[in-house]
Amino acid sequence: MAQPIETYRELLADIDRYGRVLRERFATEMVCRLGCIGCCQQHLSLFAIEAENLRLYISDLSANLKTYLRSQALATMEREKMLAANPPPPSTEFPPPPESSVPCPALVDGACAVYKARPVICRTHGFPLLYLEEETSEALLEVCPLNFTEAQETLENLMEEDVFHMHSINERLVRINLAFMAQAQDDALSGAARTSIATIILSATEAT
Repeated sequence: MAQPIETYRELLADIDRYGRVLRERFATEMVCRLGCIGCCQQHLSLFAIEAENLRLYISDLSANLKTYLRSQALATMEREKMLAANPPPPSTEFPPPPESSVPCPALVDGACAVYKARPVICRTHGFPLLYLEEETSEALLEVCPLNFTEAQETLENLMEEDVFHMHSINERLVRINLAFMAQAQDDALSGAARTSIATIILSATEAT
């Protein structure tokens, strides 16, 4: 029987495989590229299985990069404390203004330092995403506001094969996470419902 970490990585591979299909299909509508970091201006928290996968990846990085990521993780925690003590005015801008954002601590020189181990939310962001509203089961379509800006007609005519069905992806992720938590009750990161990326970085770099 496959271990939860292997099953999780299969999910990531499936997402990447279909992402390549959609990127080719919507090559002119999607502006996502290296250096586009609007979606990285937030500090995410992850399920235990995603935290473990990210921790393992960071543990194998070079000593210099781990030291740098650790310093960024600590700075991120300090920034969150500062914003909690002095909340900025609410904003609907995308990307959020610098005064109210908390950039991901894994962001280095305008790129993701943990790109190969990035979680589900990072792999799917930017693509057309179909959600089901829990109470009504109404279909809700979301896209990055930077994409499809001149292709509203394309959005209005999307077919089922043109989107990521997030309810199915999230159901798979939850099942994998539950299996992982059942096996890893003695793991510090598995005990939390969700773990911030900064905390994951600190756990992976303790000996740095």
